[in-house]
Parts: sequence; structure tokens; C-alpha cells
Amino acid sequence: MQRKIIAIALRTCDSSFSFWDEGTRFVDASKSEITLTCLKSLKAAIDKCNHDVRLSVHDDTSSQETIDQIHNILGPGFEFINSGKRNNFVTQYDWLKKQECDYIYMVEDDYLHKENSLNEMIDFIQYMKSFVNDDHEYAVFPFNNPHRYVSVQSIYPSIIIKKDCEYWRSSFHSTHTFLAPRLIFDVYDNIMQKQAYEWAFNASVEDKTINNVWQEQYIRLMTPLNSLVYHLADSSQEVEGWKEIWDYYK
Repeated sequence: MQRKIIAIALRTCDSSFSFWDEGTRFVDASKSEITLTCLKSLKAAIDKCNHDVRLSVHDDTSSQETIDQIHNILGPGFEFINSGKRNNFVTQYDWLKKQECDYIYMVEDDYLHKENSLNEMIDFIQYMKSFVNDDHEYAVFPFNNPHRYVSVQSIYPSIIIKKDCEYWRSSFHSTHTFLAPRLIFDVYDNIMQKQAYEWAFNASVEDKTINNVWQEQYIRLMTPLNSLVYHLADSSQEVEGWKEIWDYYK
């Protein structure tokens, strides 16, 4: 397979536990520990990636201790941006839009990655383009979010695809963490910009922004039934498989 260029923009912040500064995560750890442990898992996925990765970290007022640890974990070769308070969506958008790459990966600091997650995402996208053989593009939301199964109202029909030993489903919803073709900024720049600039005032802005992209279906969103990453949020998002990875990187 031809090597692709992936531009990864990671948003970090250890000064608040969540957008609302409330709630309880199912991981018994500080926000700083969650950020750094998830960063180690992402670094391992980058190191194993069969493609060329450009990484940037967009930090929202983390402590100097956390910032130093970020540099220690990642080493040289990445771009660190002090975004300022609740501004890292904007700097993330600005940075990604300027990148000449095949794919962009927007990711938050509380997503724990399997070691082969980046390879699996790219491989599946390439598989879908050859399998379907049409003019559509494909994106990946790497976490099979339990919120999509909690009620009749949240359930909708999906196409199920089997690749090797794993199954994937089509979806119309993601969080602000997803891997997509770079052209998303050319075709849907107004939506990407709106998402970046309105998040600081509305943490649930997805249904008015990025989910409109997936529902239009020019870029089709796919989700692995066995998550490639785990969202270490409140207990409603806990799924089996995270603890072994957490213990390894912790």
C-alpha cells in the first residue's frame, strides 16, 4: 500500500476535568494522568504506523509539569502550540487546514489508543475505497460509542462491513475525534470552521456541525464494532477492553 501522510492535531488540557468542570470519569486518575497515559498510547500508535505522521499538540493552559512530560514522552519532531484558554479547537483548525497531507486526525487527550489503531483506520479506508469503487470518501470514528445504543431514538440502520476478522458499521455521528480525508477542509470548510469557533461556547456543537458532514454522505463515516480507541469519560462511555491498555501505559 502506498504510504499516506497523516496530520494529527491533539488537543490537551489538564486544568479542567471536562468542559463543564464536573462529573466523574470511570478511570480513577487525575486529568493530568489521563492526558499523559493516553498520550503514551497515541505515541505507540504513531511509532507503529506504516504511514508518515505529522503531529501537533494544542495545549489549553496545562501546568508546566504536564507540558514538560508531554515533551518527554514525544521527544523531538512535533509542534507544540500554546493555544490559550478554550482556544485549542481554533489553533487545531488553523494548523490542520494549512497541512498538505492525505488525512487529518483530530483527537482529544482522553482517548486511549490500541497500538495498531492508526494502521487499522487507514487500511480500512483504503479497503472501502477499493471495495465500493465509487466517488465517495471515507472517514473513521474509532470509538464505538455506547451512546449510539442507549435508546430506540438513538438507533438507526447501518451497513455492516467485514474486513479480515473485524466488523465495522456505517454511522452518522462522531465526537470531535475522527480521522478524515484532508479535503474535508476544502469541501466543508464552513462547517469545520464553525465547529472550531463555536465549541468554546457549546461543547455539544457536533449535531450542528460535523454530523451534518456524515449525514450528507459524500464523506461516509465508519466505526469499528470493536473500538480502536477508548474514550475515558464518564461511566456511560465505558466499554470492555480499556483497562489492559491503561495498565500497560500507566
